[in-house]
Amino acid sequence: MYRMENEFITLEMDENGILQELRNRKTGRNLLRPHQLLRLILGDSGCLELDAVPAGRPEVQCEAGRVSLKYSAVECEERGTIPIAVSLSAELCGDEIHWGIALENRSQEQVVREVHYPILSIRDPEPPMAAITSERVSERLENLPAQIRSCFTHYMAPDQKYIRRTALYPGRAASMNCFALDWGNEGLYYGCHDSTFELTGQVFELERQKSVNMYVVRYPFLKVDGNWRECNIVTAPYSGSWTVCAEKYRKWAEGWFTPPQIPDHVAHSPGWQRIILHHQYGEYLFPYEKLEQAYDDAAKAGIDTLFLFGWTAAGMDSGYPVYSADPKLGGVKTLKENIRKVQAKGGKVILYFNGQLIDVESDYYRSGEGARVAIKRADGTEHRESYNFTNGGTFLRAFVNKTFVVACPACRSWLEILKRHVDFAVELGVDSVFFDQLGLLSYPCCDPSHGHPVPYTGIMQGKREMLKELYEYAKSRNPEMGVGIECTTDQTLQYTDFVHIFGFPAGVWNSDWREKGEKPRTLSASYLFKAAFPEAVISNRNIRDDSDVEFPVNQMLLLGSRSDVEIYRCRATIAETPHYQAYLAKANALRERFGRLLYDGTFRAETFHRVSNPEIQTNSFLLGDELAVLLTQSSRELARTEVAAPGFQLERLDSVSGDVTMEEGVVTIPRNGFAVLLYRRG
Repeated sequence: MYRMENEFITLEMDENGILQELRNRKTGRNLLRPHQLLRLILGDSGCLELDAVPAGRPEVQCEAGRVSLKYSAVECEERGTIPIAVSLSAELCGDEIHWGIALENRSQEQVVREVHYPILSIRDPEPPMAAITSERVSERLENLPAQIRSCFTHYMAPDQKYIRRTALYPGRAASMNCFALDWGNEGLYYGCHDSTFELTGQVFELERQKSVNMYVVRYPFLKVDGNWRECNIVTAPYSGSWTVCAEKYRKWAEGWFTPPQIPDHVAHSPGWQRIILHHQYGEYLFPYEKLEQAYDDAAKAGIDTLFLFGWTAAGMDSGYPVYSADPKLGGVKTLKENIRKVQAKGGKVILYFNGQLIDVESDYYRSGEGARVAIKRADGTEHRESYNFTNGGTFLRAFVNKTFVVACPACRSWLEILKRHVDFAVELGVDSVFFDQLGLLSYPCCDPSHGHPVPYTGIMQGKREMLKELYEYAKSRNPEMGVGIECTTDQTLQYTDFVHIFGFPAGVWNSDWREKGEKPRTLSASYLFKAAFPEAVISNRNIRDDSDVEFPVNQMLLLGSRSDVEIYRCRATIAETPHYQAYLAKANALRERFGRLLYDGTFRAETFHRVSNPEIQTNSFLLGDELAVLLTQSSRELARTEVAAPGFQLERLDSVSGDVTMEEGVVTIPRNGFAVLLYRRG
């Protein structure tokens, strides 16, 4: 056995290179079951995906808190022994383990497509353990084995070998390159600290119906005679709250992340009302002259911004990348006039553009330039996507109406088009410009003429570089112009003033919680992203009618999100949903009463306070000496709790509906009540 130990960690491997033990010395918990550390996925002319593991017993060196394993070959069940040399290492660095790997491909034809490393087999994966991920901004998986089993493919994968829950970073589910296991007061952090933002898979796996594993996947596509090295993987047993993980990731991110200087009109906005003026299938919903009325409807709910979709002659999701004012909506002069009318009332306007889609019916595509910059798949064909909108019929929804190719961010000419969109937004005088899908992971482009590696697994670094220049260009044209994108990822946040979320943070795992009288188990119960990047201005999503209002609005306040009002999927204003309009008005009024703290304060989860009743959902925001503790509950007619905030003194309590009370230190919250308790240090 080879054993390394310090005050935080015990790590033990056997002579075969099997990880036998990883123990948190502060708590005594052994976190893992024995398992092979590495799996490779190889490909050759006969089969694109071949499992391989290190062959034989390694040459081992263990000294001064570092162990290294060297193998001369790997073993593949379908191909036998293959001469791919492998070097693995693990080094104790304080409370962290830094993992390294190096490959030398000496094979005749195999390509190393994927590297699964280090594979950690979880000792106690059942509840009360939970997994915390950055999927759809942040998710807490309270029953990890059940969540993995729900990914059973039935047909498309060898489920008898592996059932996997996979999130891709950056921007295809995962918003950060880390995840964690959590037992409430201790856990295990797992991060890939790669500032080049290469494509990474984050995997929870049920292997052969026995072991539950966790690991990251890297995609080197290492060819014959090539070498590849990785030293960015960090794991760390931790003691305390899950927020330790956010702090650890942010400490690393400080090496490349600088918070954007967000304009006040964005940072202090409660949100926007999103409307589609002209739809893809031709329906006209809001002529330009109705913008003022749409703003008035939103203002009654405390919303100060209009977000304009489908404002072009071609309509929503059509004609891209051509964006021109629609004569049938009133023309460019009328558009400008009505933007000014909204602004004269103190409102703001965001103008929509798509950051990557190209309509294959557009002149730009048909000219050949659109086809040139389009992302190509491995077989050389264009990667295509379809967005089908419909009205009262069935055919459009069932069959493709609009088809798009996706622009590769490595193509300089595409950036110049996006800059022209900024120019038009400046000409119109809007307050913010928005580029859809720029935080979303695109298909890894395989067109070598674009000047990038094939496949382009660093495509999100390309998007980041493109967004940086676009952001700086927009600020050069108007320093106060807000710049927003869709989809939350840490690596694009530096060049983004606001993010239109992709996901549903008010979603729950137990959809029958109301019927059963249970506490809603929200996806975002551990809001990892906001804890790591509290500067982020992020919207909510998916409140579209009057059927469910109080709970998702309260979640919006609890998470520090901004409202995305999208009535009937942006086909109407909030005046059509009077209950939503009235409740959101009260919620926004409460936020304004604590505006400086709730807008400018730092999201601190439960770092400085505790509640005695587990039925209560709670978070907090800290600004200087002031602490705002947020409380809500939805599962009881009345719920009572004590709140402890050591080192702080309570100054006042306020609530959305004036129905939350406090007597002798006990707070009483009715169903769907929401309160803010203001504390001051000292």
